[in-house]
Amino acid sequence: MWLLVRADSLDDYWGANAPARTLAACPDTDERGDPWRWTATLAEHEHGAEVLIDADPDYIGVQTTVYSDGHSGIIRRAAGQQLVLTSLRGQVLVAAVDGPWERWLNPGDVFIVEGEEDEELRISLDAAESKASATLLAPRRAAALRWVP
Repeated sequence: MWLLVRADSLDDYWGANAPARTLAACPDTDERGDPWRWTATLAEHEHGAEVLIDADPDYIGVQTTVYSDGHSGIIRRAAGQQLVLTSLRGQVLVAAVDGPWERWLNPGDVFIVEGEEDEELRISLDAAESKASATLLAPRRAAALRWVP
């Protein structure tokens, strides 16, 4: 399963002048009733944007990789893990290696992928100055992480 959230879809909700914007959280509101597990935030700085991950270390392992310099390659997501992919600068193409879909991410867009089967995604940065952040969230206690939007 995957979920794409465009950067401009929540701008009014999070406030135009806020120093950081929540990209995704699990769960996304207190009303869901599920215990909080992780939050991904986009912070804007003079030197560029970065994704900050706040996760409950008892439940979630976090591994973040930043791609640049026109990178094109495969990201492997193991069964049960969640992947949070964000364009920091320029466009990033994310596509299923063995499937029919692909999506372009613009700066600030977030793409979240989860599932109970191993998966390979190809990411391709459109230019040398493009930059992307990919974070794998791995369960420490449960068999699989579930998206609780």
